[in-house]
Amino acid sequence: MDNETIIPMLVALIGALGIKEGWNIWKKKIDNSVSFKSSIREDNRKRIVGLEEKVKGLYEKIEALLLENATLKANVARLEERILITAKNRVKKDKDI
Repeated sequence: MDNETIIPMLVALIGALGIKEGWNIWKKKIDNSVSFKSSIREDNRKRIVGLEEKVKGLYEKIEALLLENATLKANVARLEERILITAKNRVKKDKDI
């Protein structure tokens, strides 16, 4: 083999190895990018699940507070009624005296 055939073969061999290495580097970069994005997605999913649980808890607290508010309003209404009855009775006593 003379130099004219060895040089193109050598250039082809070097080019093939360079493309393969370039492809390996590119593939590693893509794999790292995908794994990074998937880890971010997993973190976001965990945060969303945590926030959903907090929202459920807050809804339960709101329902409990609404029920408590209704019972307190009923108690206040009863107290107002007692106060009015007591006031009427005092006015009647004062008129009788």
